[in-house]
Amino acid sequence: MILVLMYHKLRYALRGLGYVVKRELSFRVELMAMAFVAVAAWYFDFSPLAWAILVLTSVVILAAEIFNTVLERLLDLVEPRLSLHIAFLKDLLAAAIFILAGGSLAVGALLLAQAL
Repeated sequence: MILVLMYHKLRYALRGLGYVVKRELSFRVELMAMAFVAVAAWYFDFSPLAWAILVLTSVVILAAEIFNTVLERLLDLVEPRLSLHIAFLKDLLAAAIFILAGGSLAVGALLLAQAL
């Protein structure tokens, strides 16, 4: 019974992941950037701790992008026509992703500087 429940949860999660990969350009761009960072980390022989920091940073960015997508879709359901209030809320969501992306770039730069 537990395996069946876990199977269904995994299936739902993979379906959601497939949705964002297919429909969200920013998610795909972030995946490509993370692949580039992984190649660079391998090339510069990052330590296990540096790899852990990169993976954690990457996971936070991807999860935040999914939360952003969910909240944007919910806002579209609440107000199908773009209003000033909804536009402001979407701008706040974009700002949160922007801050996270900037932080992840800083983390990557610091780790790269340490490796050089």
